[in-house]
Amino acid sequence: MFMEMSNPSLPKLLELAAYSLLSNEASAISALEEFTVNLFPPLLTAAFAKGHEKALKALVQAWPFPFLRLGSLIVQWPNQDSLQAVLDGLEALPAHGTYPRRSELRVLDLTLDFDQVQSKGIAEALAMFPFWLPSTVKAPMPQAMAKSNPREDTRKGPKKLWEPVELHIDLFLRVPFKFDPFLSALLTKVEKSGGSLRLCCRKLHIEEMPFNSLIGILKTLELDFIQELEVFDWFRALSEQRLFATQLGRICNLRSLKLAYYHWAFSPVSEQSCSYFLSQLSKLGHLQKLHLSYSYLSGNLHQVLSCLQCPLHALEICSCTLLDIDITYLSQSLHVTCLKKLDLSGNNLSYMVPGPLETLLEKVSGTLQHLNLNHCRLKDAHLSAILPSLCHCSWLHSLGLSDNPISQASLLSLLEHTAGLMELKHVLYPIPVECCTYLHGLSWGPVNKNKMCLVQAEIQKLLQAMQRADMQWSPHCPSPCP
Repeated sequence: MFMEMSNPSLPKLLELAAYSLLSNEASAISALEEFTVNLFPPLLTAAFAKGHEKALKALVQAWPFPFLRLGSLIVQWPNQDSLQAVLDGLEALPAHGTYPRRSELRVLDLTLDFDQVQSKGIAEALAMFPFWLPSTVKAPMPQAMAKSNPREDTRKGPKKLWEPVELHIDLFLRVPFKFDPFLSALLTKVEKSGGSLRLCCRKLHIEEMPFNSLIGILKTLELDFIQELEVFDWFRALSEQRLFATQLGRICNLRSLKLAYYHWAFSPVSEQSCSYFLSQLSKLGHLQKLHLSYSYLSGNLHQVLSCLQCPLHALEICSCTLLDIDITYLSQSLHVTCLKKLDLSGNNLSYMVPGPLETLLEKVSGTLQHLNLNHCRLKDAHLSAILPSLCHCSWLHSLGLSDNPISQASLLSLLEHTAGLMELKHVLYPIPVECCTYLHGLSWGPVNKNKMCLVQAEIQKLLQAMQRADMQWSPHCPSPCP
């Protein structure tokens, strides 16, 4: 059991030793001080797998490393009691003589990374913990912790001053969150910890939350840790908007903000409330991505964008009834030369061509990688007018044009003109007008599958002829052909 880690048989031996030791849980707990630090990870895995709650609590209290990631264990063995035992291990340091080995734990990471989200057991884990928000980026290990030697034996006693333990978790908050026992226990433990536990949420999604409960949770979180915030179903009362705006202004490291259904009060009656919200928005000096959807911004986009300190890298303004003056302002703003993603879906852009839309596309052509113009009521003439500007977007990687009443001939022309964009790999194209009926700019009624199959065959044929087999053209409907 004390062989060097370079021995390939050691992990299996440690695993077998861990399960053997836990066959007598009480003895294993009492002997923690005698174990080599290399035995702790397999012991914790075995305890989590078999639900040894007392052992889990003791292992956390004596954990010899600064970092503990539990995401994969949660997916493999989703168990409320096991997680509760881990939380219990985060209580104050045990009394002298109970577990002599001092815990070195500084970060307990409960986030789920992209690979874990794709795994087989994720559905069961998310069903048991509905507040969990799967992430696509792993939480970075703090630099100081990454440099520490994981094989260092810490039995010689404490070497550092007291430090709080950070709990990393990404949250999906919506009613009835308060009925989840683990989340309730987690929030209560942090509130009563007197600062010894810090709840750090990198990504936070809020949906249909009672306002008072939401503010209570925000006060529990370490706001400067939040990097991504998504808010749906906004509060209508001006007093609630002001209180939330105050909390938003304190999320100083926010990188991405998504607001849906927000009631922008630009009218003279509510002007003071809106101005206060924008003043708090201006404090987000690290904001790189802004998504606004299902809001009434007509003629007022400049008020939102002009308050931002730094250029955005991604801007999504969907279904916000934009006007031509909004597009004109955007094409003249500081953001236009830095945008890598632009999404204007759900806005009627048909009367902006020729005119502001072409100018905007020209201005973003040097940096743009992703462009979405879905459901913008663009027809053949509009598409033809913006083609020259599109062809200047040499870094374009994906293009979305679904739900626009465009003909098959225009789609093929689009393919011919954009085939020279070697970075363009994904195109989401609309059902051609020959294959379905459009009503108010949306495809309506059944799709003629025979005609649609012919369109797809023509597109694939042209892709081969243009030597662009690497470009994927997909129709808006998922399976037009039987």
